[in-house]
Amino acid sequence: MSSDSKKPPFNFGPATEGDSILYGSCRPGYGDNEVDGAIKEEEVEGWISHMHDNGIKRVLSLLGDDEVKWYGFDLEQRMRDEFSSYTRVPMFQGDAKTALESAVTAAREAKEPIVLHCSGGGGRCGLGLAVAIGAGKGVALEKAKEEVEGHANVVGTKRKVDLKKLDKLVTSGNASGEGGTYLGAQYY
Repeated sequence: MSSDSKKPPFNFGPATEGDSILYGSCRPGYGDNEVDGAIKEEEVEGWISHMHDNGIKRVLSLLGDDEVKWYGFDLEQRMRDEFSSYTRVPMFQGDAKTALESAVTAAREAKEPIVLHCSGGGGRCGLGLAVAIGAGKGVALEKAKEEVEGHANVVGTKRKVDLKKLDKLVTSGNASGEGGTYLGAQYY
């Protein structure tokens, strides 16, 4: 996609070429509204419609506990109502890697497209997509980074895979590098 082309709405696009299951995106209601209770339910309608229009059945949120507070309504209940599966996995705590891999594996087995999102759809989303395509499991970290970022450039989305954080994620289980007891994902 050339720089003159229109960017995809919601920074939405497939993880890699030919992948019809794994996608990345910004968060519902993305904007300059990072204040507790600032995001109203009507602000997520366009995001939800776009995901439905693109066949998304599952959502894997990479938002932290602090970010979920930006919503002035129960975002997690709304996502459970709209999609066949909703999982939230904060990337900087517990064993996020295992929870992320489990959610993506379940989507692939069910043949139900899943969208991973962080806030802007670039950093944590890029890390999650890199892990989901096999970083640390036979795919070199640099190769996973190149695949995710390279395909994002082709389709006009923005992904940034930080190799230090990716290494921490695949070796310790979370992007902070502070391994710990598996806390489990918040599955709904």
